[in-house]
Amino acid sequence: MNENIEEIIKNAPEDPGVYIMKDKKGRIIYVGKAKNLKKRLGSYLNRGRKGDMKTGVLVKKIHSIETITTTNENEALALESNLIKLHRPRYNVILKDGKRYPSLKLDMKKTYPNLELVRKTSTDGSIYFGPFTSSASLHKTLKFIHKNFKLRKCRDNVFKNRTRPCLNWQMGICLGPCCLDIKKDVYDNMVREVILFLKGRIPELLRKIEMEMKSASRKQEYEKAAELRDRLFAIKRTVEKQVAVTTDFKDRDIIAIARSQDHSVITLLSVKGGYMTGSRHFHLPPTFSSDSELIESFIYQYYTKGHFIPGEILISVSFDDKLFLKNRLKEIKNRKIRIINPKRGEKTRLISLAKQNAKNELSRLISSRKKDKRILEILKKRLV
Repeated sequence: MNENIEEIIKNAPEDPGVYIMKDKKGRIIYVGKAKNLKKRLGSYLNRGRKGDMKTGVLVKKIHSIETITTTNENEALALESNLIKLHRPRYNVILKDGKRYPSLKLDMKKTYPNLELVRKTSTDGSIYFGPFTSSASLHKTLKFIHKNFKLRKCRDNVFKNRTRPCLNWQMGICLGPCCLDIKKDVYDNMVREVILFLKGRIPELLRKIEMEMKSASRKQEYEKAAELRDRLFAIKRTVEKQVAVTTDFKDRDIIAIARSQDHSVITLLSVKGGYMTGSRHFHLPPTFSSDSELIESFIYQYYTKGHFIPGEILISVSFDDKLFLKNRLKEIKNRKIRIINPKRGEKTRLISLAKQNAKNELSRLISSRKKDKRILEILKKRLV
């Protein structure tokens, strides 16, 4: 590290802004934002002095630092994002969806919405469910919905050109809106039930179906009541196979981090309606960022890309700018989002679970890289 760096940090402004780190060749190797530039830059030196070997090694690569002050954190975030996209610095974490997990999409702008399997989500007004990390789980969910909820299954081009109902209608698993005069409110009611099911709001869904079943029975619509009864039992059987991880039955994501000298893993566990619905692991390259900075950066990048934002996000490591990030997510979700680093109670158990999953994935990653390295060494010897 250039000897003048300490002097640069000492004279850095205490304003919000962006800092740009360069190596000996003048290449930008890291871009970061800070609420207080002087305090943030000083933290790198402190971590190196306290024996953080990884940070010490990376800090030695810094030859110069430039700072750009901004009026507020919003401007700093926008500038940081633009500079990272422009220069793609080596030590910045740029979250990639290299392996795009499938999601289910409901385009509510359609007169008769249908479930579509997609690998890319966007802010187009549609409702997305997922991503599903297990293909088997996705197809099992779809199979259950197709059997128990009578939404159309056909694609738009087929739907528009049909002249008579298909086999699904004859089997009683589709309302047949392609050719039959199906009232919009009847179809919309079925769509609402599918949404409740996919959002994990099972108790609410069961109450709704049960009330409709009793109402149909009172009106002596026994065929309709029997159909609703079968759907009710099918949903109950499905739920009985799941294990609740919380007692409040809320939607939340749990985010934890595990790091070694050369690797970092962020694990995200998804809980819908109190039931664990999936997990994802994100492998990150070496970076100047601390654990708290990584968590903050991950939350911003992940949820601003169109992924489902739950009402509550639990994190294993806290960070300073939670209020700013909560406000940003509130703008997207249009309702209050809680970001919590729990210290006691049921939520700490969820954090422990996420941490253990992150550690397990980190161990697996390190073992896999060592195995790959050994194979390459053997191959090298044989080729020499």
